Amino acid sequence: MKEELFYDEQKRLVLERFKTLNMDSKLMLGGEGEVTVKELIRHIENGDDFGRRAVRVQIKMLKILANA
Repeated sequence: MKEELFYDEQKRLVLERFKTLNMDSKLMLGGEGEVTVKELIRHIENGDDFGRRAVRVQIKMLKILANA
């Protein structure tokens, strides 16, 4: 339960970050090919495997940046 709450907070943070970008911009994420920001947001909101991986990758990147 606590883990799911923590994930929800991470998900919310990542969604807010992506919502500041141009929705038609394309990103490469985890070797899965190009996706638009709009598509990526949809994956995250749907909670599918790709969306959950995207959240993990973004949180990892933010942690690295915070420690730099």
